Amino acid sequence: MTPLSKQSVLLGVDNVKISELTQDTALNVEYNTALDVPGIQRIDLSPNFTEKGLKGDGKILDYFIQLDTIGFSFDSAKVDLNVLAILEGGNIETTTETVNGTNEETKHTYTVGTNSVPKYFKLEGKTNYTGTEAGDFHFTLLKCRANSVVVEYKTQDYAIVSVTGVAIPRTNDSNIKEYVINKTPMEVA
Repeated sequence: MTPLSKQSVLLGVDNVKISELTQDTALNVEYNTALDVPGIQRIDLSPNFTEKGLKGDGKILDYFIQLDTIGFSFDSAKVDLNVLAILEGGNIETTTETVNGTNEETKHTYTVGTNSVPKYFKLEGKTNYTGTEAGDFHFTLLKCRANSVVVEYKTQDYAIVSVTGVAIPRTNDSNIKEYVINKTPMEVA
């Protein structure tokens, strides 16, 4: 049996999901059911470090560096109100009303107000292709919050949803990010 390699080529991004973080304590971590981020086009993960150099006698004596957060950004080709409600806060209301005396029309209204607060969530996705060395490659940010959600509307072109935010350590275990190489392809949870 061939051992699973710890390296792989990575191509594309697929099946990105977010799950609202409902509890993060020293004893327990819980997430709601994962929601698909539809039409994912791109995702970037960028670590942010605290750095401090110690100088003495005209030279560097020591250099401290520690991971603080991971910045993320992604673009999506579709709008999902349930996903927006996690990313921006806000509320979704579904109503049905009678139009023209006979036809029932349903509508979903997503409202964001000054009291709306973005929620913490887990972001997980996988790559489309990993070559021949692995079944698939998953990336997960364990506790994220969006700090910008931009829906760019264009004349004669599709709208794009662009999101940026930051991942911080979980209270439960101080972990921020996971990379997993699976021998057999697995679905994003």
